[in-house]
Amino acid sequence: MTLILKKAALIIAVSTGLIACNSAQITGGPLEIGAAQSNNLLDHGGFERGFGDWRACSDPQLVSLQTNDTRTEGSAILEARGCLYQTVPAQANDNMIVNCNATKSNRDDWTSLTFGYLDANYKPLDTVEEQIMGTAATNVTASLRAPADTAYAEVLIYTESGAVIEDCELINTQRGVSSELLINSHFEEELTAWQACSQGTVTADNAIATVTNSCISQKFTASEGLELQLTCDSYKTGTEHAAVVLGYLDDSFQGIELTEAPISTVEGLFPSVTLTAPADTVYVEAMVYGLGQVDINSCSLNSPLN
Repeated sequence: MTLILKKAALIIAVSTGLIACNSAQITGGPLEIGAAQSNNLLDHGGFERGFGDWRACSDPQLVSLQTNDTRTEGSAILEARGCLYQTVPAQANDNMIVNCNATKSNRDDWTSLTFGYLDANYKPLDTVEEQIMGTAATNVTASLRAPADTAYAEVLIYTESGAVIEDCELINTQRGVSSELLINSHFEEELTAWQACSQGTVTADNAIATVTNSCISQKFTASEGLELQLTCDSYKTGTEHAAVVLGYLDDSFQGIELTEAPISTVEGLFPSVTLTAPADTVYVEAMVYGLGQVDINSCSLNSPLN
């Protein structure tokens, strides 16, 4: 951990990626990413209720849908030599990151995620392939910047022995493409897309979220060198410590680097933090927490130059 937090009583629970107070007061499991995110360029990225724009690049009988998975709304089941892909519009200089959760049947057989860019005639211009290792559930990520003549980006998954694919996400991190990463940033849809810590209370009413001895957060795919700024229109009603936090995590949800800004009792100060992703970054997490009561009117997560 590269940053000492403002109070010794606060620690980062790196096993979950969430803030913990006195090691136990505020806890929570890893946040789901993928299917629900509005900035996910993939249609039905989490295979929710169907395949959407996913297509089989093998015998279609080798690809099926599982909808009773307890962790996600759906999973793609690939039999031996099964192949699945999706193509989306793209343009030169796009910088995209693809991320999928995968489990393969045989650790010694080849299973991989391939990401690349195509021209207007669907001819490959540049690709990168990442092998899916082991038979345990694995998070696999690939990133690439689009070359000249790019018209499409394509995500493809192939397996020799069989695999289960969940929660695929394709994000364009090119500056100016997505000025706001947060979903429901003004709480107009109450707590939609926000994850709450299990302790304390979190409510939303009249486009204001209230956090009491708890926290709310959203997590997105990220990569090394990505600079982001988190700003929240927020204020606390007591003297207890409260802060906005921006942090980068590795592929095991372990914290790599984070920074925080304290929340004041004065309205209209908009506490803000900016941080650049270090090596081994796979996720970025935006969070607001308070040991007392914190009212949040809105938050924004984007490139500081957008």
